[in-house]
Amino acid sequence: MFPIKKIKNMTNWYNLPGDLNLVPNTEGVYLLADDHHNTVYAGRADDLNKRLSEHPDPQNPCLRKKNIQYFSFEENPNSEARETELINEHDPECNRA
Repeated sequence: MFPIKKIKNMTNWYNLPGDLNLVPNTEGVYLLADDHHNTVYAGRADDLNKRLSEHPDPQNPCLRKKNIQYFSFEENPNSEARETELINEHDPECNRA
């Protein structure tokens, strides 16, 4: 785990896919980072474990080009609003239209 700047409850980076066993099957938000710990994507999921196990998403050409190595997550029943906050805070490259 690597510390990241304090993002409310999201305080650690975990290895993808090695640490997926730590992720609950609950609603929440997540960040994906490259091998330099740069946040490249913010997302939300009804089932965090299931969604994170699908990354990097083959349907997202930006994520296919990135070397996704790390993730951070937060259980949050208000995931849509929290995802918007994270996108505004980090401006991740792979969330840009």
